[in-house]
Amino acid sequence: MDLENNNTPLTGKEPEKCAEKRKYVNRDEKQGETKRLKNEEPNVETTSRPPAHSPKKRLQLNGKTKHNKDVNFTYGNYKHYYGKRILDKDFHDIRLDVLGTQPDLFRGKQLLDIGCNSGHMSIEIARKFEVKSLVGLDIDRGLVKDAQNTVSHMKRQATPGQAIPHIQFVHGNYVLEDDVLLEIERPQFDVILCLSVTKWIHLNFCDSGLKQAFRRMYLQLRPGGKLILEPQSFDGYKRRKKLSEQIRNNYNAIKFRPEHFTEYLLSPEVGFAEMELMGVPEHCEVGFKRPIQIFTRS
Repeated sequence: MDLENNNTPLTGKEPEKCAEKRKYVNRDEKQGETKRLKNEEPNVETTSRPPAHSPKKRLQLNGKTKHNKDVNFTYGNYKHYYGKRILDKDFHDIRLDVLGTQPDLFRGKQLLDIGCNSGHMSIEIARKFEVKSLVGLDIDRGLVKDAQNTVSHMKRQATPGQAIPHIQFVHGNYVLEDDVLLEIERPQFDVILCLSVTKWIHLNFCDSGLKQAFRRMYLQLRPGGKLILEPQSFDGYKRRKKLSEQIRNNYNAIKFRPEHFTEYLLSPEVGFAEMELMGVPEHCEVGFKRPIQIFTRS
């Protein structure tokens, strides 16, 4: 998929304090310049906001990586994340077993994977379920580069005539700078994957950021499209609140708990028509036994 031909960008906003409510402004109101995030983790870059009238340019992220030894992996961008998910020497994320119960959801479809990390899971989904195309998005530029390298290696190793789905990885933040930018969203995907990402959106961008992300997912899906969601339980938030003072403050301000997600996604504010439980991965560690849900857009 050529992202430059899409109607909307995949990049978004920088973290903000929970005490400041997200503003709803008119299109004609003058947009202020985005403040850069001061406390950034290694290998994660931020970008100033391009003009709102040019959404295609928002995919072109600029800036320099800043290193802060006191803040590591504040977005869940662990370098060896899949090491905890794989149960043997060959890559096999056990969530693939759950997704494999409904392979027709993916076959021949256009997918977006939010928070793709180093891309191993995204690539396996694309190959195993014969998708038409897949875009993987992650906030960590280093992980996106690793993912791109893996795709390049896969193409070099492909045999003549072997069908390879179109896979593209993009560096960016899914949370938009302002809710007003939701007005230019258009349907472009058949399936959106959001697997074990909600906690990190929540801790960094508060209740308002996560709710906005849910609304954006709905708007980016075509009619009848599917959101495949694997939310983390709130118990797991507490272990990560010490990553930074800002995250601690955000954690203390959270009122929108994971047990409220389904009700919100099915509410008129978002608009999904129904939810079904796809399954629960049988992992050896309790913390990874998270329900995988399917939300269907009307």
